[in-house]
Amino acid sequence: MLGMFDVIIAMILIYAFFASLVSGVNELIVQVLAMRGRVLFEGIAMMLGELPRDTGSWVAREFKKAKRKLGFADIHYAQRTNALFSHPLIDTLSPPGSSRPSYISPKTFSTALIYVLSIDGSVEKLRNSLEDRSKPLNKLIGPMLDEAKDNLDVFKAKVEEHYNAVMDRASGWYKRRTQFVMFFVGLILAGCLNVDSIYIVQQLQKNPEQVQKLVAAAAEYSPVSEQEESVTTEQEKLIQTIRELNIKTDEFRNMGLPIGWNIIKETAHMQLEQLEVEHKSVASAHREFNITFSLLPGQESMMLVFVGWMATALAGALGAPFWFDAISKAFAVRGSGRKPGESN
Repeated sequence: MLGMFDVIIAMILIYAFFASLVSGVNELIVQVLAMRGRVLFEGIAMMLGELPRDTGSWVAREFKKAKRKLGFADIHYAQRTNALFSHPLIDTLSPPGSSRPSYISPKTFSTALIYVLSIDGSVEKLRNSLEDRSKPLNKLIGPMLDEAKDNLDVFKAKVEEHYNAVMDRASGWYKRRTQFVMFFVGLILAGCLNVDSIYIVQQLQKNPEQVQKLVAAAAEYSPVSEQEESVTTEQEKLIQTIRELNIKTDEFRNMGLPIGWNIIKETAHMQLEQLEVEHKSVASAHREFNITFSLLPGQESMMLVFVGWMATALAGALGAPFWFDAISKAFAVRGSGRKPGESN
């Protein structure tokens, strides 16, 4: 039983490193696609009543949902939302020519919204712009102005309260979409690297020495706290993410795991040609190689291998912090604990 528990600890460590790799790739995707700014824009468009409904056939609706999960909602015609993000109070939150800001404070939002609706920030023009209560936005915040009795400070407080509620919902969107993306990133990585959870468990059970090495590594390992660096531009953030991803890839690759593909390189044929160069006969050999990829010895059922990839992808979607925390709990259950003086 203790031997099986050691295998479990070894698998937890493997999942922790694999999840770190998945998180690195996911962060790279998030930065390249500017997903945080896209989700914020979509949340505000929803609040302003400019988020379009999914229409059309089932296939079209599902396609639009998938696009929205990746932060590509069809909201280019959201006029007031675009006007809001073009206001200097919000536009200056991100460098010129870069993506939309990933965070807007409630106070900044309420102030910018008042100026977008009233142009000059006056109560009179604000009330005139909210007069038609048939519009979604006017129907939402018009009563707030009525309850505030034209007091802009009270009105702003009500807008900020609703804005916080919408941002909480948008935060939930972002977390679900991140897990959605991380699962597919994990599935692609598991397939490309052939990280089959079922096969790894089977091989670890046959190799106690490898299990003990992984358990010892898990006992010694403590995640290095990320040092805050003065990163000023999106390009510098992207370069930093790529560097961290390279480190995580090397760490996972150097664990000596039963992963990867059986690569066979074969010579297809050889052809000799006689060439006359300066009245000398020179033999030139042309070789063509066929490179084939096959499953590792013991991986017989492709269906079972795919199930193993799915299990690995699900583990990667849970995130590295989950698995590193699981390592501490596993050692506590195992009874060995960490070394004296080490923090959990």
